[in-house]
Amino acid sequence: MTRTGPVIFSFIIVALAGLCWCGPALAAADTAAAPPPAETVVWTAPDQEAAKKRAAEVVPFVEAVMDECRLCRQQRLRDMGLSVKDQTESYYLLDSPIIRRTEDHYGPVRFMHAKHATVTKDCALCHHYRPVDESASETTRCSACHQEPFQKDHPERLGLKAAYHQQCMGCHREMDKGPIDCAGCHRKNIPDHKDKIQLAANPEPSQVTSECLRCHQQAGEDMLKSAHWLWKGPSPYTLNHRKSVELGKATVATNNF
Repeated sequence: MTRTGPVIFSFIIVALAGLCWCGPALAAADTAAAPPPAETVVWTAPDQEAAKKRAAEVVPFVEAVMDECRLCRQQRLRDMGLSVKDQTESYYLLDSPIIRRTEDHYGPVRFMHAKHATVTKDCALCHHYRPVDESASETTRCSACHQEPFQKDHPERLGLKAAYHQQCMGCHREMDKGPIDCAGCHRKNIPDHKDKIQLAANPEPSQVTSECLRCHQQAGEDMLKSAHWLWKGPSPYTLNHRKSVELGKATVATNNF
């Protein structure tokens, strides 16, 4: 081996040793310089979230309202200069717990308050009365005056659900604009059956049918009258003109519970 051989070999050993010594420091430096992983941010619509909070509120019931005719109220609100620009919220979600206590068949209504106020230009059309309390809002919310139906102390007051339907559907019919059926304003609310069914693990098919009929008895009776249930196999008029019954839910089908 020449003299340059040991020198080159020694240089390689020193270089490798330097890399081994610097490795942990470089790795630590890379770790320190790397930014932390970004958190996943789920975007939500601010107006929708605010509307959900408002919808969940149950405000105190207004016992007494000012007695004034509709024309008088309209004129008074005009004299006050009350208009669209005075509204505090442009969007509401009609999803009151007052109605949810007794039924939950449909989803909430997305009510575009600003659009309706702009089209009608008449606050008194919906806010037809105001509380006698002078400190109360001139345009108090519907659920302040309309809450539970059939209140014995206020038999003249409609319940909240009836007030919504009468006001909205009546106006839509009169103006010939807007929906007047359930699906036009609501989405059907299908409940999560996981919280409703009462079945043991690995139930028999007949047990599943019985559990469904516990709540859907009328649907079960309707099923027994349907063509699907009363089917008795091949048609005697299309298969060799035979009148024999070979198979069908009304005869020997295996799932005929």
